[in-house]
Amino acid sequence: MRIPLEEVDLAELTASLHARFAGAAPVGYLDGRTVVRDVVVSELDCSTLEAEEIVDTLVAQGFLRYEGDPIAALDDERSWSFRV
Repeated sequence: MRIPLEEVDLAELTASLHARFAGAAPVGYLDGRTVVRDVVVSELDCSTLEAEEIVDTLVAQGFLRYEGDPIAALDDERSWSFRV
């Protein structure tokens, strides 16, 4: 079942993600993003593709931010932060 993106409360989802990671934010650009995506799948019972789109939207709207340089040749394994 496809979840319309406009029906997802991004602020509520961000708060839920923040609580789920409780002081242990995901680390590394790709690894951390994958962990966030997998939690979104679990939280919303949606597909991996839908979760990827939701994570893209969270990043684009500033709810989710990687603290390092996502295009750096080497991932310095910084953490992700949630705007709650």
